[in-house]
Amino acid sequence: MNGLFDKMNNFLKIYLTTQGRLNRLRYFKYGLILGISTFIVSVILQVVATLITGSEDGFVVQAIAVSISVIWFLGYITLVIRRLHDLDKKDIWAIGALIPYVNFAFGIYLLLMPGTPGRNQFGADPLLE
Repeated sequence: MNGLFDKMNNFLKIYLTTQGRLNRLRYFKYGLILGISTFIVSVILQVVATLITGSEDGFVVQAIAVSISVIWFLGYITLVIRRLHDLDKKDIWAIGALIPYVNFAFGIYLLLMPGTPGRNQFGADPLLE
C-alpha cells in the first residue's frame, strides 16, 4: 500500500503542481506520457460507456470525454507553467497555450528554448538536481 501512495504522490508532484522548474526533456517526456495515457484512458472509458448505454454519442460518453479533457488540460497547463519557470517567465505567459494558432508556435518555443542556466526566481536549475 505504501508503494501506491508513493506513486500517487509522484503523480501529483509531476502533474498537479506549478512550483519549480521543468527542463525541456522532462517537459517533453511528461507531456508525452500525459497525452498517451489520457488517450488510452479516454478510449477505454468511452468504449465501456458506449457498451453500457448502447449509444456512441450519449450524454455519459460526452461527459466522460469532457471530464478527461479537463483533467488533461489541467495537467498540461501545470507542465507549461513549470517550463515557463525554467525560462524565467511568469505564469501569465501560459495564456499562449490557449490561443489557437499561437499555441503551436508557443509549444515549439517551449520545446526548443534552453532554460535559464543556474538558479532563477523560480528555483534551482533542474539540470543540476
